[in-house]
Amino acid sequence: MDIAIRDVLCRGRRVDVAIAAGRYAAIEPAGALRGCSAETEIDGTRFLLRPPFYNTHTHQAMTLLRGIDDDCALMDWLTRAIWPREARLTAEAVYAGTRLAILEGLKSGCVGFNDMYFHQPAVIRAAVEMGVRARVGLMFMDQVSDHIENEAAWALRTRLPSTVGLTLAPHALYTTTPDLLRRVAAQAAETGLPIHIHAAETAAEVAIAKERFGAASPIAYLDACGLLRPGAILAHCCHVDDDDLARIAERGCFVAHCPQSNQKLASGVFPWAKAAAAGVRITVGTDGAASNNGLSMIAEAKAAALSAKLGAGAPDALRVADLDRAVTAEAAAALGFPEAGRVAVGAEADGILVDLESSCFAGGGDPDANFLYAGDSACVDTVFCAGRILMRGHRVPGEAEILAAARRAAAMLRDA
Repeated sequence: MDIAIRDVLCRGRRVDVAIAAGRYAAIEPAGALRGCSAETEIDGTRFLLRPPFYNTHTHQAMTLLRGIDDDCALMDWLTRAIWPREARLTAEAVYAGTRLAILEGLKSGCVGFNDMYFHQPAVIRAAVEMGVRARVGLMFMDQVSDHIENEAAWALRTRLPSTVGLTLAPHALYTTTPDLLRRVAAQAAETGLPIHIHAAETAAEVAIAKERFGAASPIAYLDACGLLRPGAILAHCCHVDDDDLARIAERGCFVAHCPQSNQKLASGVFPWAKAAAAGVRITVGTDGAASNNGLSMIAEAKAAALSAKLGAGAPDALRVADLDRAVTAEAAAALGFPEAGRVAVGAEADGILVDLESSCFAGGGDPDANFLYAGDSACVDTVFCAGRILMRGHRVPGEAEILAAARRAAAMLRDA
């Protein structure tokens, strides 16, 4: 076997875990695999083994724009602060910013992301080199379309590893025409690629749907354009009614809930409890680092729970087991990796080792719940994806160079 983790805590019991050929090959009571050797041996006595996180909506290279013009409403922030700077983006800047985002994700136990951004071959290069899972969007906009490299990204599709794939990512209803959205829907039907789009994020977007397009809601408009296809990921969905939720569920779409970005931009509150009751499949994303401003999926998971509870006025509106599933197995499925996101024999070997000697575990209680509600990135010791160790001892190979390159790229965007 490739990796053996011995005497590790997993879902309330002590086990030995064997990983081979990128999958969980054996999970046995502690001591049962004592006679088996592995290329990498890990003493798991101080660790909790968990499935990792998967970030279902983000703009990775916006790490370079973190902290620019905070405390603004979405459209003002985009048009005045973000889009002018994004016009100066280069492929190397996006590569540097994406590596920084992946590094930050790994630190908090995240091994996969769903990206919508520019210079997509640079995003793909970063994901492949750093060994994480990714879905990279072919972007469609009728405005603000600098640096979109759809053809170059499409040309890479036959050479991508199984951990990296493409989506069709029209930006939003306010940056596209109905004709463009219908063409994207036709391309999705032809290629089988999933859709990824911002949807019903703000009250302004609702007004645009009604006044510009004569639709009852943004969700109804996107459906009329053919975008609510099975597996589509709809980011935000703060402004949805019962009809919208029923439509999303019936079409087999996922929602990527981005609570911290929604709160920071005062965009609205996604009604998790109502959506779950309607049968909507819900996941969690950070959005970009310029509107969050962090990329910790631990923090985002807790924010999702608190947002759901407060929004519904009920502390049991989102139970921790359902939250856990949403940010692991359900999120992996949304990104096209249905055999990842769980610690089980035969599943793809993605996982994290959480340090049980961290202070948030000292008082006892359910360690998985404590991790989601009280943990932080400092708790995450080891991260592996598809059977490959990407971080160990809280260190990622090449960290210093990743940080230095990101600082140079960020200075270019901010100072020009």
